[in-house]
Amino acid sequence: MWKRIKKFLKQRKNIIILSSIITVASAFFFGAIVSANTEKEENHLYKYYTSVQIHPGDTLWDIASEYCHDSTQVNAYVKELKQINHLSSNEIYAGKYLTVIYYSDEYK
Repeated sequence: MWKRIKKFLKQRKNIIILSSIITVASAFFFGAIVSANTEKEENHLYKYYTSVQIHPGDTLWDIASEYCHDSTQVNAYVKELKQINHLSSNEIYAGKYLTVIYYSDEYK
């Protein structure tokens, strides 16, 4: 009878240990998924377009400096402005409108 009791207790102990391991692993895995999703949501920027009127003295670089989300990418932003506005030179004229790109973490 003692052998059966010892065997039962040993099995019970193994089940408890295994359950604990599964619980900890599940909590870790679930926490990693939640953390990854939160980071994506926090760092995600949505790309939008708007039209701005060009004022006297404005340059593409002035406008790029205002709307570019990364100050190290102003030259690339100017290139993209020229492309989406079908500009073959850097000249822009006061009173005209320019389509610009801006980024927001808010979904609109």
